[in-house]
Amino acid sequence: MYERYNAECFRLLKDMGGDFKSDVPRIPNSYISGLYLPVNNATADEKITFLHEATKQIVKLLNNSDVTDTWDKTKLDNLLNVLNQQSTNLGHCAEQVPTRMYKYRKSLKKLKKHFHILKNFLDKLKYSKQSWEQVRKEVEHHLHRLLFLVHTMSREY
Repeated sequence: MYERYNAECFRLLKDMGGDFKSDVPRIPNSYISGLYLPVNNATADEKITFLHEATKQIVKLLNNSDVTDTWDKTKLDNLLNVLNQQSTNLGHCAEQVPTRMYKYRKSLKKLKKHFHILKNFLDKLKYSKQSWEQVRKEVEHHLHRLLFLVHTMSREY
């Protein structure tokens, strides 16, 4: 189920702004892989909690009225609907998780800080089209990392 939602997110993310430009630079000080490395060793239950938080952070970042000047509003709304559904499903799973991710609290804090940096980046560049394109590319990287986490979980079940 997650993979189907994720594939739809990739499609919508790509379509709403057109083809990803290879010349769009990464956001300075972006350290996505460092956010996910510690969680690769987490239990499946802990990974579900992390997936839920990461999805919530993506929704929070993209749920911004300034983005509709840059991207196709209908496709953005569809993406947000898929991400919200995914977040809801993960939230139901996370509620059943007996752990509170004590070992990975630092990872959750870093994840939230990273999305705060992205928000500040957009603000600093006055929500320009270029800054949104950089964020769109960053979200694509997050979706890839989240999908990888899901694949590591499927080996545990």
